[in-house]
Amino acid sequence: MRSVPLTWLYAPGDRPDVVAKALTAGADVVVVDLEDAVAPDRKAYARAATAELLRDPQPVPVHVRVNAFTGPWGPADV
Repeated sequence: MRSVPLTWLYAPGDRPDVVAKALTAGADVVVVDLEDAVAPDRKAYARAATAELLRDPQPVPVHVRVNAFTGPWGPADV
């Protein structure tokens, strides 16, 4: 990885298949999105899938975009 990441690839947290592809796509960082990319009825699944992903080392750094803490889903995201 570069000292300053140039490419940040976002993937929806409720799509583990897309996240897996993103991890090998050549981006410097993968951002798993729990916010706008995930429908309200899929938020819990996205959280669980993301937690599972973060249990193991990944080939590139992984960041997680969470919902606003003041909203209905933010506290559960963190």
